[in-house]
Amino acid sequence: MPDTTWIAGGKVENTGPSKTDQALGWIKKNRETFIGSLVILLAVIIFSVYFFFHYRGLRDTAWKSLFMAQQMGYGGNVAQAQQQLDGIVASYGSTSAAPYATLTKGDMLFAQGKFKEAGAEYAKILTNRDLGAFAAYSLGKSDEAAGDLAGAQAQYSDFLSKNPEHFIAPEVHASLARAQELSGNAALAKTTYEKIVLLYPDTSWAMQAKARLTPPQPAKK
Repeated sequence: MPDTTWIAGGKVENTGPSKTDQALGWIKKNRETFIGSLVILLAVIIFSVYFFFHYRGLRDTAWKSLFMAQQMGYGGNVAQAQQQLDGIVASYGSTSAAPYATLTKGDMLFAQGKFKEAGAEYAKILTNRDLGAFAAYSLGKSDEAAGDLAGAQAQYSDFLSKNPEHFIAPEVHASLARAQELSGNAALAKTTYEKIVLLYPDTSWAMQAKARLTPPQPAKK
């Protein structure tokens, strides 16, 4: 029976079925569809809860494994540490610990003097949101240490064009100037040192740059 509402003047306004009645009516007519929808919704909720706790467990395990691998490396067992780091990437690649494992392995290889191998690890995480900038700078240092001064300069310049406000940008500028000097391009190095003085005044980087810009004084007789 339709709902009615009393209004001024004693008249009755026919408002039709309420929204609740309409909903209950639809459920009665479409009972199987309604029950099916509830089952699907419940399954989605259960899966979401399972995925959350499962992922959190994987993440915690990955970070614990990363900590253990770092301790092995610091303790001198570098080979075993690198194997464990590879295992983290292979088994927990979807967790936030995986790119840190790759960066750590690159650092270990760099410390061993394996600069090309280190660079290959850094290159894997260049697009990582949190570690990409550090990986890019480390890749430049690997190129420089391996004697690829042109590659190092290109990498440092690319870093500065993409991360001009990054807190390690002053150090990257200094590394770029050093690589330019080592490659025999004194004019470019001078420009980079002048940029350091301009961009980072009253810092140790500016002091070092000024020292490089000051010509050596002749020895007193």
